[in-house]
Amino acid sequence: MSQNSEPGFARVLSVRDGLAVTVGMVIGAGILRAPGEIAGHLGDPWLILAVWVLGGLVAGLSTLLLAEMSAALPQAGGKYVYAREAWGPVMGFVSGWSELLVGRGFSGAAKAVVIAEYVRILTGGKGSIPVLAGAVVLAFFFIHTQGIKASTVFQNITTVIKIFVVLVIAGAGIWAGDLLSIGEGTSVSLLGEGRVSAFSAAYLAVAFAYYGWEDVAKMAEEIKDPGRALPSILLKGVLAVAVLYLLINLSFLAVLTPSEMSGSELVAQDAISGVFGSAAGTVVVWASLLILISSLNVNFLGLPRVAYGLASHGLAPRAFSKIDDKGTPRNALYFIAAWIGILAISGSFSQIIGLMMMIAIPVDMMVLLGFFRLRLKRPDLHRPFRVFGYPWIPMITILLYLAILVILVTTQTRTAIYGSLVIGGLVVAGLINSRRQKI
Repeated sequence: MSQNSEPGFARVLSVRDGLAVTVGMVIGAGILRAPGEIAGHLGDPWLILAVWVLGGLVAGLSTLLLAEMSAALPQAGGKYVYAREAWGPVMGFVSGWSELLVGRGFSGAAKAVVIAEYVRILTGGKGSIPVLAGAVVLAFFFIHTQGIKASTVFQNITTVIKIFVVLVIAGAGIWAGDLLSIGEGTSVSLLGEGRVSAFSAAYLAVAFAYYGWEDVAKMAEEIKDPGRALPSILLKGVLAVAVLYLLINLSFLAVLTPSEMSGSELVAQDAISGVFGSAAGTVVVWASLLILISSLNVNFLGLPRVAYGLASHGLAPRAFSKIDDKGTPRNALYFIAAWIGILAISGSFSQIIGLMMMIAIPVDMMVLLGFFRLRLKRPDLHRPFRVFGYPWIPMITILLYLAILVILVTTQTRTAIYGSLVIGGLVVAGLINSRRQKI
């Protein structure tokens, strides 16, 4: 069979499907695990809310730039496509493989492990977490062998459930708690010793919770009318997530103090149990399980398409570019399922969140700088959506990223060193791959 006659992606995804993917990807392990960690770092309700607002602001500004690039370059793969078009194959390699192996690979494994932990809680401690996590990965692998339509129907259903659950938890906390008492009796110095370091550590947790807000762009070749639909999906999606995150954090703070939240692995359970009893807390564990299932589903939707995009441009094995008759990049799915499965059965990943984001933030900054490069390099490119306030809004976005990165590097130095080693290794691998392609 010739290359031209091989199956390709079908444009079957609507704006509704895309929003389900966005909300489904973002709202997951981060919002379940991060509140307790952030409370432990900051200890002040207003600082806690401020760091969540900062995360939403960064995601929102970044979305504007990515919306323009995704509408102009509606190709499978997402951010790596924009890096490749702006900076060439080496930076495309760095962007794609950093997300494939580190950002999305580890986050998918972490979600599988947390799902296994929650299943174990619900079964009274029965079962092995590695075995349960491996079973979770196998189940998702099977779902995604059934094609993109089956995967998105599953995603739409679980996302509706997820939004309902988050709104119920947020509403219950706000209704039963006391919003007006937030911050009373708190006396944490905003400029105390170690405060900047604590805020930067908290920001890494928030950044992890927001990570994935652009994942729908990876499926650009499967979206109907991507030039119009992608900007709408990205902007509405990040706004919805930001509002939900603020509501649920307000509900936590209306019921619990930061010291009560500190160190908790599931603040939602603590908040609801404290108000409605342990039975309600068990319901929250079930709800959290549904949230994680919806979120992990998008890892399996997006990552094979990143691998496909890399392979289509010689940045990954050509086998990853093969699409089966159900519209699934099957070989890429095998690789992703195997990688996530290996990571999931090997243990806990809570300690690697900081490393993930220390790699993701500078790589994302490189991708966003590509916005300016594309404006100069490809002025003829058709842009159905253009960022308003150019060049000031894009410049503010980059400066915000730069300020955050400087603070992170100076306060989380060891993690920054590890992250730079990984990025440096990817650059070297990208250079070797580029040279091999020229031979």
